[in-house]
Order: sequence, then structure tokens, then C-alpha cells
Amino acid sequence: MIGRRARLAAAGLVATALLSACGSDPDPTPSGTAAATTTAPIPTGEPSTSGGGVYLAIGDSVTFGIGVPQPQRNGFVARVADGMDPPPAETRVFAMPGETAAGFLRRRLDDVVTAIEELGPRVELVTIGLGANELLRARRAPACEADRTSAACRAVIDAAMSEATKALDAVVAVVQATLTAEGSEARVLVLAYYNPDSEPIAASTIAGADGIVACVAADPQPGLDDHIACVAAERGAELVDLYAAFLGREDELTRFARGDVHPNADGYAVIAARILEVVGR
Repeated sequence: MIGRRARLAAAGLVATALLSACGSDPDPTPSGTAAATTTAPIPTGEPSTSGGGVYLAIGDSVTFGIGVPQPQRNGFVARVADGMDPPPAETRVFAMPGETAAGFLRRRLDDVVTAIEELGPRVELVTIGLGANELLRARRAPACEADRTSAACRAVIDAAMSEATKALDAVVAVVQATLTAEGSEARVLVLAYYNPDSEPIAASTIAGADGIVACVAADPQPGLDDHIACVAAERGAELVDLYAAFLGREDELTRFARGDVHPNADGYAVIAARILEVVGR
């Protein structure tokens, strides 16, 4: 018990320190939507109350499944669960449309910790997809609306990436510490995003100046996904490169033509397939 408390206390210190470094973040919950509904079980196979593995999906609107009808059935989370062998006895989703990494750290991470404490070693897989909304909001900042190529816009983008990275790192650290404390050897996968903008400021804001998602110190201008790759590498998590999976097929796999940044059904199928490739089914 002392070891468990020590690990969770250390994780709490990480989260507290990084929260103080992040700016204020308005609640993104759409009007009329209860912010408390952050978890939604997805039945996969026969429900089990006594055993069986559990998959936890943490994220924003992409994890939630926005862009397809019946997102709990047609988003990537249910597809991943159905593709696992054996499938998990239970899947729990901790996702909110519009959520930022910093917002999730403040408002929703406690729900994840509570679930892991309840489920313990039954948790077998965790996917985490956070950070894109910081970047999308930055792209709508006045400096970027005025001139996407300006130094002022780039400064806004860099600040948003830094905030998202710090918050994501804290989320991963707390999740991993809680899993360890509760005896779970779950695999933790971190998602690197496809380009979420049909008219991007520059591809480098996502995949860096070299256009490759990787944690490379020599990259003169790393993108959001490069920072996400560094979080995965430094925390010992596994990276799922969705940028490469969508590259050149963004219009085919998203709802960009309708002015929507979210994947369509084909896009969610590609996300699930890439995750399953990493998991090895």
C-alpha cells in the first residue's frame, strides 16, 4: 500500500506541476450536453462482471466517434474492440467532443483513475488521443486569421503545441502510474493525429519540417505529432501514427468536403486498423 500511494503521489505531483504551466481552458462541452457524461460503456461480446479484459479509450471527439451515426458502434473504439483476439469483456470510453489535452487533465482524468482503481489488472489496453484541439484553436487565433505565415501566428502555434504536450505527458504519466499501482500490465497507446485542417497553415505544424512523425532532436521545427511521439518515447508508451495512415487520403477519409474535420466511416476503419496493427490483435 505504501508503494501504491507513493506512485500515485508522484503522478499527482507531475499533474499539478503541469497544470500550473497550462493556461485557462474553457469547458468545451456543447450546450445542452452534460459534462459528467464522460464515460460510456461499449458492449463487446458477452458482458462480464467477474473477469475478462477491459479496454479504456481516452480522448476527444475522434475517440468519441463524431462524424458517423451511432459513434459508439461505428467509431474506431468499437472497431478496435471487435478486432481484438480475444475481444475485451468491456470497453469504457472517456472522451468529450472539443476537449483539449489540458482540459482533460483538469476535468476528466480523475474519472479514468477511479475506473483503473476499480478494474485493476483487468485493464489490458488503453488508447490516448489528445492535443489536436489546442492546435485547432490556435489556428483560429487572430494572429493566424490575419496571416498564417507570420511569426506571430507561429508563436501562437508553438505555445499551443507546448501546452498540449505538457498536458498529454501528465495524462500519460498518471494513467501509467495508476495502472502499475493497481497491478495492471496494460499496453498504453498514444495516437498521433492526421492533419485535422483541410487548409492547413503548414503541414509542419503537424508532422514537423521533415514531414515524418518521430521524436528527433535534430528536427529544426517539430510538429504536434513529433511532440506526441516524444511523449510516447519518454514514457515508454506505444505510438500509433495516424498522420502516415491518412497522408494523401485526407479528403477520402474525412468529412473535409462538408467543412468537418472529423473522420468518416472509412477514416474510422483506418484508425482502428492502424491501432490493431500496433496491438497485433
